Amino acid sequence: MFTDMDIRGVHLRLDQGVKTLLEQHNYPAPVANLLTQMLIVACLLSANLKLQGRLSVQIRGGGPLKWVMAECRQLSNDPEHPFRVKGMAQFDDGIAAQASLADMIADGRLIITIEPDKGQRYQGIVTVDQATLAECIESYFYQSEQLPTHIQLVSTSEGAAGFMLQRLPQALANEHQADLDWELVHALATTLTEHELAQLPANQVLHRLFHEQQVKVFTPKLVEQQCDCSRQRCGAAIIGLGKVAVDDLLAEQDAIVIDCHFCNQHYTFDKVDCYVLLEQDTMASEASSSVH
Repeated sequence: MFTDMDIRGVHLRLDQGVKTLLEQHNYPAPVANLLTQMLIVACLLSANLKLQGRLSVQIRGGGPLKWVMAECRQLSNDPEHPFRVKGMAQFDDGIAAQASLADMIADGRLIITIEPDKGQRYQGIVTVDQATLAECIESYFYQSEQLPTHIQLVSTSEGAAGFMLQRLPQALANEHQADLDWELVHALATTLTEHELAQLPANQVLHRLFHEQQVKVFTPKLVEQQCDCSRQRCGAAIIGLGKVAVDDLLAEQDAIVIDCHFCNQHYTFDKVDCYVLLEQDTMASEASSSVH
């Protein structure tokens, strides 16, 4: 946070967590690069909003990349509670090694969904009409919030990182001075190279850019790759199918297998597992209906 300007920022590094997530899938290089950038964006926006809840960034397109999504969950603003991220992509074969964002999604839509633990769900949608994801996010804030925003993303063999600056909604009483402050900070930020962003720790990035400005740095938070799938949630999905549908499935196969497309985890429920779940649900429903 700039102490004498209405401007805030976020610096993010993603390393092993992203590698673990990507190793669970066989994404073409352009898809893996875009998904990594979207994970960075989800964390940047969540941190910038100090959100307790979920924030997802999605792109749906008409090209070979049909859908890509990244989600950041934050249980608490306490630095002891890490950000938890997950993401996935659905695509057709034939994505070229050097495919651009436009090549992959054609006529695409960028969807940002905010689901706070307490409060109202919000969703914003804009057309993907910029060359890069960073430019799309900047355009989103310009169109939907009228907030000047700077986004820089890097995803290379050197590392994955993101940098965000945004003018606060409550501008200074002196709007002219606020404009000058933003022009200065934005101009300094544009001098940051991809190599510096990918390699340098946050304190060096901030000193490199803003050593002449007064900047307050908050306690950093960890980012972890963690899917929220579980055997219990899959069991609830089987119960939701109902006995007739479960019987039909088990008449054709020995077990019901539920795959998590985020982490590639497989949950197998044989006939005994399924009928135990259904019986327990029936007993719970009967017990509930008999209470007066």
